[in-house]
Amino acid sequence: MILKKGNHKWLILYFVIYLPGIAQGQFKSVEMGIDGLTCSMCSRSVEMSLVKLDFIDRIEMDLNSNRSEIFFREGMYVSIDKVAQAVIDAGFSVAYLNALFDFKEQPIDTHTCWNYAYETYHFLEVSQPQLKGETVLKFIGTNFLSRTELKKWEAQLSAAKNKGCGQNEYYSVTL
Repeated sequence: MILKKGNHKWLILYFVIYLPGIAQGQFKSVEMGIDGLTCSMCSRSVEMSLVKLDFIDRIEMDLNSNRSEIFFREGMYVSIDKVAQAVIDAGFSVAYLNALFDFKEQPIDTHTCWNYAYETYHFLEVSQPQLKGETVLKFIGTNFLSRTELKKWEAQLSAAKNKGCGQNEYYSVTL
């Protein structure tokens, strides 16, 4: 196939934008605690809200422990915000959100800013020098933790704002 003049610029741009996301790894699944689940209809409501997201492969709800495990389609962009928002839209709140990410070797330290798939992640309280393989990222923020748990992170979140990632919006995560 011969590319027309000017089309190779788009091809190069595609590789510059798309390949870094592939090379860094991807989200595999999320374990999420859900506050307010009291019956099977509550559980079903959350499940039906989540299943609308095209990047979700399957969902396992556990009413006994008020948690769910969500598995993602391979190679698709995953929006953690949309996962949390689907629970909120169903009328419940997120108690915790832990995402399994498959890293391909990522140097890391406390206050490291990491970009993946158009989003920025700011690491808090990290003791590992490098992430490789499947690693659980614990999301910290108002949509990802209960109020009680969020209060425990107030000092670290305040300090993180001063360090910043050079972005107005980013996810705060820890291991």
